[in-house]
Amino acid sequence: MYRNLFIAWYCLGILALCFTAYLVALPFIGASRALGSFGFLGLLGFIPAFRHAVFRGEKQDERDVSFLQRSVAFGAISGIGASGVVTAVLAVVYRFLHGLDSVPLNVFGLPLTCGAAVGVLAFSVLLLLFYYKGEHADKENNLEL
Repeated sequence: MYRNLFIAWYCLGILALCFTAYLVALPFIGASRALGSFGFLGLLGFIPAFRHAVFRGEKQDERDVSFLQRSVAFGAISGIGASGVVTAVLAVVYRFLHGLDSVPLNVFGLPLTCGAAVGVLAFSVLLLLFYYKGEHADKENNLEL
């Protein structure tokens, strides 16, 4: 249980770091260049190292595995959906406001960044909600005994 909670809070912390760095860099270098602050999402690549090195002896039951699988699936679907919506909005904006038939390549990083941020946020929040609801259900079941 603690492994999954650590992963959820770690993902939220990395996302907060990205947004904070973006907001700090925004007035100095502009919006398009400040998107580079989302490169901190690469720190999410250390999650397998934490899972195997730090939490090596911790056992996971079926509930923990189920929570993690459902959260990853929901985060992936949310991220892909957000990328699609942002891409469609960009296509409409560039078609009707700029008269272009395609989105320029230098702008196409925005949907990918938005999708990654939404996916990580959805994954982390849902995982925390699963454990929050699971703890309250366990407390209610113990009170009835």
